[in-house]
Amino acid sequence: MTASAGMPETPQAPAETSDTYHDHEAALKWALRLENAAWLPLILAIFALIILVAELYVYMPQIVSAGAFEAYLSVSIPVLIPLTAAVIGASLFMLLRASGQALLLLLDIQEK
Repeated sequence: MTASAGMPETPQAPAETSDTYHDHEAALKWALRLENAAWLPLILAIFALIILVAELYVYMPQIVSAGAFEAYLSVSIPVLIPLTAAVIGASLFMLLRASGQALLLLLDIQEK
C-alpha cells in the first residue's frame, strides 16, 4: 500500500540525532563550577576553626579558675558557634566535591 491509499506516512528519523537530554559540555561546566565552589566553605571552615582555637585560648583560664558547671555553660555557646560553623563548612565542602565528582563520573560512563 502507498501513502496515497489512506495510510499515513511514517516520519523519517534524521540521519544524525543530537542528544538534547545529556549535554556533555554543560555537565562538564557544572562539574567544574561545583569543584571550584567547594573551596569557599572549606576556607570558611578553616577560619571558624581558627576562631574556635582563639576562643578556647581566651576562655580556658576562666573555666579552670571557676570550676563550676555555670562556667562551662557560659563558655559553651561562644565555643559551640564556631565549632558548628566549621562542621557545616566541612560538610558543604564534601557535598560539593562529591557532586562534582559524581558528574565527572557520569560523563566518563556516558563516553564509554
